[in-house]
Amino acid sequence: MRWFHSLSDRHVLATLVGLGLLFGGCDAAVETPESQVRRALDELEVAAEEGDVAGFKRLVSERYTDAQGHDKQALGSYVAFHVMRNRNRHIVLRVRDVLVVSPGSAEVTLIAGIGGTRDSGGALSAHGDVYQIDLDLEEEGQGTWRMVWAQWKPTAATDLL
Repeated sequence: MRWFHSLSDRHVLATLVGLGLLFGGCDAAVETPESQVRRALDELEVAAEEGDVAGFKRLVSERYTDAQGHDKQALGSYVAFHVMRNRNRHIVLRVRDVLVVSPGSAEVTLIAGIGGTRDSGGALSAHGDVYQIDLDLEEEGQGTWRMVWAQWKPTAATDLL
């Protein structure tokens, strides 16, 4: 009887693990366009925080343009200049809106706080800048979203709240 009970426990455990893998795999495979865009935004934030210009440029489309006349190369140079100028930068992003306007096209509004130092509590110093950034992203391949357009303007620090 004990052997049967142990076999049953192992069988139940194996079934639960199998179901967990099955349903866990399904969740990972069903990634929405919005979650893909948010993942791209997370990658942009990490690249900006680390000063990884090459990583930042990987998330910018070859078709990128903006009102300042930047293409992908010019935007990369602009970002590289600011990375070199502000080595101790800290970035705080607050995504305000992600709107998938059509299959493969999304509009994003975010607030970016860029500061040179953090206080002992981890907050940005009063010497930072805050911008509202509007982005258009397009899907370029299976789940890979890249910026095709951006504009930014200074905004109030309270927009980060």
